[in-house]
Amino acid sequence: MDKSHLHPHFLIVGAPKCGTTSLNNYLAQHPSLFLAPKEMHYFGSDLHIKNQTDSNAYFNAFSQGENKLRGEASVWYLYSQTAPQEILEQLGKIKIIICLRRPDEMIYSLHRENIFNADEDEKNFEEALALEFYRKANQKIPNSARFKQCLLYRSNGLYSERIQFYLNTFGANNVHFVLAEDLKKDPLAETNKVLSFLDQSELNALSADMHNTAKTYTSMAVHQKFKTASDWEKKIVRFFLPSKNLREKILQRIYNSNIKNEVPAKMSDHLRHELQLFFSDDIKKTAKLIHRDLNHWIN
Repeated sequence: MDKSHLHPHFLIVGAPKCGTTSLNNYLAQHPSLFLAPKEMHYFGSDLHIKNQTDSNAYFNAFSQGENKLRGEASVWYLYSQTAPQEILEQLGKIKIIICLRRPDEMIYSLHRENIFNADEDEKNFEEALALEFYRKANQKIPNSARFKQCLLYRSNGLYSERIQFYLNTFGANNVHFVLAEDLKKDPLAETNKVLSFLDQSELNALSADMHNTAKTYTSMAVHQKFKTASDWEKKIVRFFLPSKNLREKILQRIYNSNIKNEVPAKMSDHLRHELQLFFSDDIKKTAKLIHRDLNHWIN
């Protein structure tokens, strides 16, 4: 069978740090659904993500989902100018799911994740915000960053225009919105709303474990080396540890020993207030688009 026939029927297109991992895992518990590996980012050619998934790898990822409703989650599709049209051209008017969260909280969490993933080298959030002007001009972007968009924090918190692209492309009936606070408060109810949107039966219960808990590292140098090792460095490791199984066990043990759970520090009140003012107009526009009261995101 041509694996390209096994395409997704629905996509979770964003936003980052908005409960997409949890929703992905909840939906995967439904017997009639198949979820491909998360964050493949096949669509969105304008994002210029390093090592972006190619066509063969993408459609092969759905090969185990025959006779099921298939989906995948890639959170940066929301921020691509080209992704909506690319998706429409290759998959047709499929179902689109968009998860949203208070933008000030989302970008604060995104900054921590970027540091952990070695996409960001400025550990001070306020300083990282100040770098956005330069980064839009392709300046002061860390060499280890996979792509520029993930570092544009304020821009990433502006949802309305990006939502409008998907509504215009796929139609309001084919776009469903999930608020992170609702998913956290009642995972089963919100998951069943998504399942109803997908014309699937409801679940009676969920294995609602915590996903994507905040993590940090003991040594930044060790952590970044794991994230950004060059090809020649990998070759040296393979030379001294030729056994793949042994090599992976040793490297995984070293990696895990450097990771620890983190209780994130709170954002300063003055910065939170500044960001709430910055995002307030866009929050009002977003509220109209998704037909939800989002005043609590401003106050």
